[in-house]
Order: sequence, then C-alpha cells, then structure tokens
Amino acid sequence: MNPGKDAARKDFVRVGIDIGGTFTDLVATDEKRGIWKIKVLTTSTDPSTGALDAVRGLLEKKGIDPRLVSVVIHATTLASNALLTGNIPKTALVTTSGFRDVLEIGRQNRPELYNLQVERLPPLVPRRYRFEVRERITYDGRILEPLDISQSTRVARRIRRLGIGTVAVSFLHSYANPKHEKKMGEIFRREHPGARLSLSSELLPEFREYERTSTTVVNACLQPLFAVYLKNLEKGLEQLGVRGPVFVMQSNSGTVLSRQASKEPARLIESGPVAGAVASKFYAGGSESIVSLDVGGTTSKAGVWSGRGFEVTNEYEVGGRLHGTRRVEGSGYPVKFPVVDLVEVGIGGGSIAWVDDALVLHVGPQSAGASPGPACYGKGGRLPTLTDASLVLGRLSPSFLLAGDLPLTPELAYAAVAELVAKRLRMDVIDGAVGVLRIALAKIVDALHAATVEKGLDPREMTLVAFGGAGPMFACEVAEQLEIEKIVVPPAAGLLSSLGLLLAEPLHDSVRTVLKDGEDVSPGELERIFGKMEGRAADLLHEEGVKQMDAKYQRLLDMRYQGQSYELPIPLLGRIVTRGVVRSAVRDFHLMHQAKYGYSQPGKPVEIVNVRSYCRGKAGTIARVVGTLTREDGLPKSRRVWFTDGHGIESLVLQRDTFRPGTRGKGPCVIEDYDSTLVIPPGARYVIDRNGSASIAI
Repeated sequence: MNPGKDAARKDFVRVGIDIGGTFTDLVATDEKRGIWKIKVLTTSTDPSTGALDAVRGLLEKKGIDPRLVSVVIHATTLASNALLTGNIPKTALVTTSGFRDVLEIGRQNRPELYNLQVERLPPLVPRRYRFEVRERITYDGRILEPLDISQSTRVARRIRRLGIGTVAVSFLHSYANPKHEKKMGEIFRREHPGARLSLSSELLPEFREYERTSTTVVNACLQPLFAVYLKNLEKGLEQLGVRGPVFVMQSNSGTVLSRQASKEPARLIESGPVAGAVASKFYAGGSESIVSLDVGGTTSKAGVWSGRGFEVTNEYEVGGRLHGTRRVEGSGYPVKFPVVDLVEVGIGGGSIAWVDDALVLHVGPQSAGASPGPACYGKGGRLPTLTDASLVLGRLSPSFLLAGDLPLTPELAYAAVAELVAKRLRMDVIDGAVGVLRIALAKIVDALHAATVEKGLDPREMTLVAFGGAGPMFACEVAEQLEIEKIVVPPAAGLLSSLGLLLAEPLHDSVRTVLKDGEDVSPGELERIFGKMEGRAADLLHEEGVKQMDAKYQRLLDMRYQGQSYELPIPLLGRIVTRGVVRSAVRDFHLMHQAKYGYSQPGKPVEIVNVRSYCRGKAGTIARVVGTLTREDGLPKSRRVWFTDGHGIESLVLQRDTFRPGTRGKGPCVIEDYDSTLVIPPGARYVIDRNGSASIAI
C-alpha cells in the first residue's frame, strides 16, 4: 500500500499509538479536523495487546470504518524494557582477532570513579558467544590482512550449531572499508541463512570501536523482538480490518516504516518521549524557545527546543542508572544513534511515596505501574503514590478520569497515605499528602533545571509546554519555582505523545567517519559521500510515500581541534560542497566552540571527523490537530483543593471540552479533561488559544 497515494483522500484517518509504562494512548484524526481519543491501561506482559485494544475501541466505540485508516504510527517502550530486564534472545558477536573483549573493556568512564569494586552491566553477549576471525584493515581503509575465509566459515557454522539466530558483526576500522564485513555477511547468508545480521559498517560506519560495537550488539539483540512484535501488531491490525502501513517513531524525532524499524530497532529506544517533544513545538504558540515537560505514570522528562531545533545527543546509553536527573556515564550500553536529548527523573503519577528508617519521606523512583497501580485504582495496590496524594488534596476528580472509565476511590487513597506516610511522620493526612506533592515538585524542577540552566539556558526566557497525564497538574507550581512566566497546556495533554506521532515526519540520518584535515580535505570527496548517503535516504523516503519535491536535506560536518577527543556538529551552508563552504564551516566551528566552551583557537588546525546527513520528508497526511468541543457549557462546580503552601481553597472545577478559543479565566481552579487535569493556582490567569491550548500567565 502506498501511503502517499492514500493521503490524497480527505476522509482517511491517521492513528497514533503510544505505549507508556502505565497507559497506552491512541489519538486518531482526519483532514477535516475530527479527533478521537482512547486511553487504556498498558498490558505489560504483551504491549501489543493494549495497543490492539485501543484500536478496537476506536473502531467499535467511535464507529470508525477500519478501511479508512490510512496509516498507523506507533511508539513503544519495548526496546528499553527488554534491555532493562535482560529479556533478550541469545546473540553472537563476530569481531576481529584480538578484539573479543571490547564490550567488557569499554571506556575508563566508570560509573563510580572512586569505587574500586564497581560493577558494570554484564555484556549483552557473553564471552562464550563472542568469536574472533583473522582480518585487519587500517584506519584509512587499507587491507593489512585479508579475511580468513576458512575460519569465518567455521565460525558461521558453529554459531548455527549453537542455535543462535541473531548475529552482530563488528570488525576493526570497517567504517573506513566495509569489504570484510560484507564478505562475512555473504558467508552467513550461505552457511546460516536463517540468521538475522547486524553489520556495523551498514548500521553505523563511525569510528570509536567500543561505541560502534555496542550499538551493533544492541541492534542485534533487539532485532528478533521487534520483528516478532511488529509482525504480531500488523497481523492484529489486519484482523481488525486495518490495512494501512505501520510507521514507528525513532529517537531522532522522525518516523520510519515498520520493515525498516525491524532492521534497525536500536533507533527506536526513546520513541515515545520524543514524540511528545515533537508535539510540544507544534503547540508552543510560535515561541522559538521552549522547554517541554512530560509527566507520565512512571517518569518525568524535560526537553529543549532552542531556535534551530531540539537539543540532540549522540552520547546516549540505554539501560544505565540515573543519579537524580543525570544519567550515570558508563553505567549503560552506548547507542551512537542521534537521540533527542531529554532529561529524565523517576517521578510520575504512579511513583510510590515511602518513609525510610530515619523517618525521611521519599517519592519514587519505584512506581506502582499499571498493575496493581495506585491504591485509589482499586486493583489491589496498597502503597501510596503521587496520584493518591493528589486525590487526597482534591486535585483529581474521583469520577471524571477517562470520562469515568477509570473511577478512583478516595477512601483507598486516604488510607494508604494515612497509614504509610502520615502515621509514620506523626502528622495529619493532608500534611502528609502535601509533603508528597512538594517532594515530587522539587524533583520535577530538578529535571527542568538540568535541561536548561545546566546547559547555559535561562528558563525565565522560555515557554513551558506541559503534557502527559500528570504534567498539567504540576505545571504552574513548577513554573513558579523556575520563574517561568508563560505556560502552555495543549488539548489532549495526556495524549500528546500520540499527537506527536501524527505530527512527526519521516526522517533518516546517516553518518560516516572521514578523519580529514579541514584545509586538506577534498570537497569533491565530501560531496560524493553526501550524495551516497542522501541517495539511500531518498530511496527510503520514496518507499514511505514521500515525493521527491517534499524531501529536505541537511548536511553537517562533525569537527574538532586536532588532539581533542570530542567534536561539534556544524551545519553546512549551500547545497553543493565547495572549498568556500568548508572554510565557512571551519569559521562557524570556531564561533560555536567559543559559545559552548568559552574559548576558541582560530590558529589551531581543525579536523573533520564525521560527515553527517539528515533527510526529512514532508508527509502530505499530517493534520493540524486541534481541540474540539463535545458538550455545551455546564454549570460550574467547586471543591476544596490544597496547594503547596498547605492551604485548602475552594476552587472552581471546569470541563476542558466546554471551552472555546478566547475563553479566559483565573485561578484558583481545576480544569478537567478526558486524559489529564490542569490545576491553576491563585493569581494565575489563562486564555484558550486558537489551537485549543490553555495559555497561562503566572
């Protein structure tokens, strides 16, 4: 099915499905601005079950004809969960003789510098499944020792006899010359045709042996899982009558067809959180400097858009530990694909409040998840959570969440907070719940501080876009602490990651290491490399239904001063690489180095390390999703709501779907939506903009 062809039909429906730790969210829209929202509990044992339940609810409860579903765009936590739990298939690694233990040697960056007994995560491939073959290619691509065909054949046969069905191949300096890896791939296809292969020269032709090998191994471990998962999802959709293609969100903020996602699943690790960041830019009201806050059931994530785009990192580790808001460097498995740089902290609606032996109150990082969930869910949970504390403080309605499909029991929340928080701290229940709220807010503020102030950005000059099921409930109080004056809460804020899937565009990134002096490099050689990478990306975009005229290309050179260990990405000006374009990039490098590190060395030689390309498609089916009215204005209600100062105030309770663009009001009030609750403190004012977003001034 060609998604580009079907996009021309205005009655077609696009579906976005995001699977989180607690809830699975679905948003569907058509070109007439119709919007449908479904939110169900995540099925942890098989996430695709919850996703298909949500689609079934769309088709049956909302009356959508499955034949009108033109595309399904999906985000999932399957990759990160598999690596965190160790639930991965048996995998083999084939590498150059003498480099069998690269995965264990790693880098000097120990997660605990002064702990001599520190233990890293165990390698994803145990030593008995790591195999060496004789071959050697130099850093500049010269063949020093040919690949030993006989030994390579024996290795492939042994892996087949061991019953290992997925193989990573990472040879020394294969980024400079992939000949030996390609030959190894041919041997496997002949001797072990059923094996899934990940070749580092195809996946990530970039230098740094440990990181390239780790990325290739992570990809290989995830391949069988994603192949089966996406196949089952597509099969389930077909059984429901949905025939549209399935796209999957990548960590780089773009989408990719499911068959390509099955080949390169390491690109999908942060797919859900990144989708929310994409949507936050759409709803930011034209602001060019935003910080996004996504508070879900398990974690809170903060990201930054500043002028040119999202902050992106290539120094990402999956499965690592968090120390506060910071990932502990060296504690996870490196993945060198571009990832939108999100700061994460273990605070969400399901975060458990607990008191330690020293009578100190903590919130998180442990979470009640979807099963059994917070105590107020009535599903067997007995531990107090942030959701329970919010219900005790009147910030949540017992009967309105998910339009009443998820009723909350205040008595259970009250009992949990009273018994395990207030009683232990010798205070009343309200004070205990306020304590839980304050600690949670402090941790969320830490995440935003790390995403902005610690990177040289002033949050006071930015717009805070808050979403996730719990984000709007805490946004105003978080903004007050950071002195942020403007807050935007989009429509369907609790489903914004799913909305982001509908707003994301196909995107393919490529990289290749060149290691050339900036003065001596051949512009023609760089142009040939860019042309090859962009040609491959153009073919993928064509398969995804993107017209050639709608494809956009961005070229960058990763540059550094000679002798440095890390580089800065510098965008190129102009469509063709010339000597003048390269010299302009070198000047831009000096300026960026000065801005980032406070100094530059214009007289020192500059090295071009990597050639990098981003190819983005403008999908014709992207709809502008806005809020919609479903009910007439009702009589306002009120209830007592407690804020961080410990005072309870009688506050208006309003329904979000009764608001029209231009509606104005002020706090204190609670604005309830199908998927989230917005709490506005005294003194704050709000207005509903043309996109249906609540714009709040503190």
